[in-house]
Amino acid sequence: MKTLQTHRLFFGFKTTLLSLCLSFASNSFAQQSFKHCGTDEISYQLYADNPQLQQAMEHNRIYLKKFTEQFVAEQQNRSNDSLYTIPVVFHVIHAYGNENISDEQIMSGLYVLNRNFALQHPDTANIVSAFKPIAANCDIEFKLAKIDPNGNCTNGINRIASTLTKIGDHSVKNLIHWNPSKYLNVYVVRSIANLAGHCLMPDQADAKPEWDGIVIDHTYMGNTGTANEARSVVMAHEAGHYLNLFHIWGGNNVPGYFYQPVGQTANCLIGDDVQDTPETIGWSNCNLSNASCDNAVDNVQNAMDYSYCNWMFTQGQRQRMRAALNSPVANRNNLITAGNLAATGVNLNTVCKASFTVSRKNICPGDTVIFTDKSVATPDTWLWNFGDGETSTAQHPQYMYYWPGTYYVTLTASKGGSAVTSDTIQIRVNAHPAMPYFVEGFESGTMTAWGLLNESDNDSLLFTAAGNNSGYNSNKAAVIRMNDTTATYSGRTVLHSPSIDLSALGATQFSLRYACSQKKQNNDDVLEVFTSTDCGKTWISKGKRLGANLRTVTSPQTNPDWTPTDSTQWKTYSFSLLSNQLSSSFMFRIDYISFYTNAFFIDDININAEAYNSVPKLQLENVNIVPNPAQNYFELTGDFDAVDLQMLDVNGRSVLRRTSVNNGDKLDIVNLPSGVYFIRLENENSYCIKKLLK
Repeated sequence: MKTLQTHRLFFGFKTTLLSLCLSFASNSFAQQSFKHCGTDEISYQLYADNPQLQQAMEHNRIYLKKFTEQFVAEQQNRSNDSLYTIPVVFHVIHAYGNENISDEQIMSGLYVLNRNFALQHPDTANIVSAFKPIAANCDIEFKLAKIDPNGNCTNGINRIASTLTKIGDHSVKNLIHWNPSKYLNVYVVRSIANLAGHCLMPDQADAKPEWDGIVIDHTYMGNTGTANEARSVVMAHEAGHYLNLFHIWGGNNVPGYFYQPVGQTANCLIGDDVQDTPETIGWSNCNLSNASCDNAVDNVQNAMDYSYCNWMFTQGQRQRMRAALNSPVANRNNLITAGNLAATGVNLNTVCKASFTVSRKNICPGDTVIFTDKSVATPDTWLWNFGDGETSTAQHPQYMYYWPGTYYVTLTASKGGSAVTSDTIQIRVNAHPAMPYFVEGFESGTMTAWGLLNESDNDSLLFTAAGNNSGYNSNKAAVIRMNDTTATYSGRTVLHSPSIDLSALGATQFSLRYACSQKKQNNDDVLEVFTSTDCGKTWISKGKRLGANLRTVTSPQTNPDWTPTDSTQWKTYSFSLLSNQLSSSFMFRIDYISFYTNAFFIDDININAEAYNSVPKLQLENVNIVPNPAQNYFELTGDFDAVDLQMLDVNGRSVLRRTSVNNGDKLDIVNLPSGVYFIRLENENSYCIKKLLK
């Protein structure tokens, strides 16, 4: 019988708190350098701050060991084929990099996890014949939660922006942690000290419940996106630790502690408390003829080895995990109760939330938008309203917009007679006549003077127009004020231009000014500008500013109301645009990612500023079109001299011309069709363009 020696299992002052997990090659079983966990310091700090935890874990271990032995003995005398369901929530901790994996990749990870627990890995047929008789379908499944701890509908996936994603230790659990007695918390991160993942065993999690859960590197999550099939076995390995399985050789990979590193001869004297897993030194490769500890062959394909052909659990491991799910240690027994499954909504069969995503929010006339249903739970009937009177009943429709304007799209999803309507998503269809330049100084006091659109992952972090001499040698600028004092997360905001016809320009220059203060010195905040020549279908980065190159104030600022006081607190961001980088559907996008910023200002966005500055300008705020939208007529109001007026449709065709138009003159448009028009106003040395909706 395999047992862990007592001195090996005892959680003494030098043991590690972690169930250390894997660090393997990404390409099909090839081994890279083997790395151990870098979070030993966490254990030392835990014991130093909370010495009572050691005693609590030892008590939990002894209780769970006896409980498991009794449970296994009882199951030998009766059938136990019931399916246990564990509610799961995924927390994607990201810094807007590729670790912010797609919902599809998360679903692939959940699929692979369930597949491997059900003995359905594609290579199951290749299990070594000696172990096929004990290979087990564990009758344990993992399902996404559909109700959150507050009783609200959820898709079971949370996305939290934090630089802690680069550390991947237990600190990520301070960002968000659902009740571990009801949910298995899984954290997807960028990196974990060069490891694939880590997880607390139940006896440890009971003593430190706020650390209960699995942390996994995004490249090991699922078998698509940033991950692959070879790496996908890690999640089942981590779930094995979550359900009280030790490594198959009984140790971890932390040199210098009571647990033994993998691959050591001394491991033959240790065990994993599972009777049908033969003693082994543990393997870091997938040589199926590997043998150790006087075995004819080792169980290299076991999920709890380091082989990366981890395709099976044994019957004994199955019973041990099922015992953990019936034990009160770490409240694992509450997870599978009917009451908890109802409370977490894993089997919810009605639509509790209608939601969707769109492929693009900013397009040009004739572009197609792909709408993807993300409703919870899966509806069987869909009704889309595209904002222009047209509808669809497809689940994932595609729709082409022909006319410029702003369209508000909603989805009503139904199942079993219950219907829920989604929040609105705004689609902006851009079209502008040819222009010799683009300027934005925000002096009009609004963010829509040139159709600029604000987008943000956090609705409270939008650019707004600020006055009181906040601009660069001017009264106004666009600003985001970060009033979040946590210093770990602020957000991302995108300032998106309309489509601009710059096809007549040769090589020119793009520039903007910005001012930035930070709560502390760091290299995580990022300013990046992108350009597009195809109306936003594809984007090209024109470069990033970060760290010392980004900040415009050297010393950290703690006042969230900070405002630049003079020109020395501004910087210029500029780059050249060659003629082949301009087009009739040119767009630019300003991305700002903040983790520590108090305030970020933008002013003086210019394209071909030299041409703009060569002639006097009509003051845009002094010329207004009223009413707008108009029905039968419109007029110009404001303080200006007589101007010549030309009215263009969205295709650039002239539909109305007038000379010497004055304040209050009414212009008849009763015979023009409804739509968007552009009004060009010109005097002998300057002009401006305004938009009119009829």
